[in-house]
Amino acid sequence: MQKKIIALALAGLASSAVFAQTNVTIYGRADMGYVYRGGEDGGVRKADGRSEIASGVGSGSRIGFKGTEDLGNGLKAIFQAEFAVNMDENSGFAGTRNAYVGLNSNWGTVVAGRLDGVRYGVYGKYDAFANGYLGNFTQMTSQVDRANSAIAYISPSFAGLTATLAYSSHIGNSNGLSLAAQEGGNQAAGTGNDGDAQLATAMLNYKIGGFDVSGDYERVTFRKGAASGAAAVHDDLYVATLGASYDFGVAKIAALYDKLVTSPNTSAVNEQDIQSWFVSGSAPIGKFMLKATYGQTKDKNLDENKSSKLGLGVDYNLSKRTKLYTGYAQIWNDDGADRGLNFRGNAYGVASGTGTSYGTQGFELGMAHTF
Repeated sequence: MQKKIIALALAGLASSAVFAQTNVTIYGRADMGYVYRGGEDGGVRKADGRSEIASGVGSGSRIGFKGTEDLGNGLKAIFQAEFAVNMDENSGFAGTRNAYVGLNSNWGTVVAGRLDGVRYGVYGKYDAFANGYLGNFTQMTSQVDRANSAIAYISPSFAGLTATLAYSSHIGNSNGLSLAAQEGGNQAAGTGNDGDAQLATAMLNYKIGGFDVSGDYERVTFRKGAASGAAAVHDDLYVATLGASYDFGVAKIAALYDKLVTSPNTSAVNEQDIQSWFVSGSAPIGKFMLKATYGQTKDKNLDENKSSKLGLGVDYNLSKRTKLYTGYAQIWNDDGADRGLNFRGNAYGVASGTGTSYGTQGFELGMAHTF
């Protein structure tokens, strides 16, 4: 009997040794909340109050798997597969979020797959609301939240300085750039890269002590819409982003400036020159976290196009992994602006009643657990 116990113990140790070679972690977030949105301002027509209990109000509910395998000589294989989960309806997994496979060494990291947008990450890094909650400023801008068919290199840190280079051969239409309209049509079979929108990104980040600063430059190259044979509405899109923060311990403050320019190839479309900025702050007080963000966005080539947004929020930490949250947000639009509230930060605000944006005033209350 004792020999059987010893044999089972040895078998367990051997099994553990095998699994230790590839470390796999299961992680995720369960987030449910109540949201109220309504009101009108500028180009957003009157919106009757809309109440909903929804998944991912604070940040998208998800489940993911990530892991590493030691290949020897300082080289590791890495992977991640993360899926959105709609906890409020019977739809199961709601699509792939961040998913990649790659290599990591002392020379840096290379990954390929469906990757988080670099600029989207910069916005989320310096906004106290990240890219979720009603108070987030990201939704006021056009964003590539995630890029399809992408590859990226992230350098090791050199005295606090890190570089990221990324390229996507087809970023896809499921983001805030409204690419189907920009490209003039969808891609048809057998037409090579016609209809694709290709993204190139370069970003530098410097961090020392409580100070953190990032500069990002991106270019999107549009191809003609192959389905219709029409030329793309814009030849290229350029965007430069600069963000910085300082963590004092008792409080953290941050600011970001962003400039997006397009080059149209038809007189029917105006050149876009969209400038956006926000300031943000957060302060921990016991189990509470106070958050606030205020910013503006405007296309300089259009009249009466400015939109301003204020977001206020409070988190209460029940534990290290579980919290309650509440928040309020309001948008003020010029007569020619139509940005509405969206608690998911990957969609440009549009007139109420269309898309996922609605109204100009809102309140939220929810709970989130991470694992």
